[in-house]
Formats: sequence, structure tokens, C-alpha cells
Amino acid sequence: VPVSCLKLFTGRMVVDNNVFKSTVPDEITQLINLKELWLSMNYFTGGIPENIGALKSLESFSMWENEDLTGHIPDSLYDLTMLEDLHLFRNSFSGSISTQIGRLTKLKTLTLAENNFTGTLPTELGLCQDLEFLRIEMTDIEGSAPKEVCDLTEKNLFSDDRDKEYFKADCLEDNVTMVAFFVCDCCSSCCDHVTNQCKILD
Repeated sequence: VPVSCLKLFTGRMVVDNNVFKSTVPDEITQLINLKELWLSMNYFTGGIPENIGALKSLESFSMWENEDLTGHIPDSLYDLTMLEDLHLFRNSFSGSISTQIGRLTKLKTLTLAENNFTGTLPTELGLCQDLEFLRIEMTDIEGSAPKEVCDLTEKNLFSDDRDKEYFKADCLEDNVTMVAFFVCDCCSSCCDHVTNQCKILD
């Protein structure tokens, strides 16, 4: 397909729940007018294309449950300033969450759970004033929930009564150390970092 034609493609690309067994082609980043890209529940390998930030119009990016996806989140992803929904859970991604996450000010949903992410949750996430749903459980993100993120719960965010797991982390004391892996005073649901058992908080 000529590049000139790819650039005219708008709307949504959905290839969820298939059996694709390859890397995500770099050519996908030439769909510069794409608004939604869903690549979940496949067998993709490799990582997120380094030039993913070329998709400036992207509002929804879903890449969950591709367990062989590895590597870090490319810096260019934080150029997707129109992004509202980012789903990366249940993969094998690693590395830390960049402070550049605060550039995604339109972000409403962020699911990073069940990956190998490390480091701490950046305070800059508090700049995402529209954030409604955050999942970081079953990762190696440690430390504590920043005040800037917890402050979002005092507004009309993180308050959807239809889903009691709007902020979920490994904040449950485990039966071995009796210490929570992640300290969180504003989580709605906590998991045991050792057993992966979770419970909704009152």
C-alpha cells in the first residue's frame, strides 16, 4: 500500500483477538490520521514501535494481553497528547514510567498492570486532570502513591461507582513480610504483591 494512501486512513484500526505472531510493523506509524489503534489479545512480539509518537491524532491505544511484548515504553509515546485511553496491561514490558507521562493531559484511562515495570509512580501523573481509571497492580512499581495523584480523588475523578477498581495497586500487606509493596492511601482496590490476591477496599 503506498505511503500516500496510508496517510489518508482515518478512524479506527482493530485487530484484537487474532493469532498474529510477529512484531508490530513500523509501517503502522504511517497511519498519521488514525484515532484508535487496538492490537490486543494477539501473539505480537518485540515492543511498541519506537516511532509510535508519529500518530499525533491517536486518542485510544490498546495493546493489552500480548504476553511476549517486551521492552520499554518509547519516549515518543509521550508525544501522543490527544491520547485518552492507554491499555498496556498483561504484557512483559519493563523499565520505569517516565515523568513525561504528565504530558498526556487528556488521559482518562491508564492500565499498566501485570507487567515488569519498575521504579515509582511519577508525581507528574497528577497533571492528568481527567484521569478516571488507573491500574498498576502486579508490577514492580514501588514506593507510594504521590500526593499529586491522590489529590485527583478529591475532585470528580476516581469516583465512578460502577467500577470499584478505579485505582488498583499492590498495596495489600502480604503474609510473608506483613508489609505492602506499594503504599497507597487513595487506592480503591489493593493486591498482595506475592500471591496476587486482591480485594476491594471499603
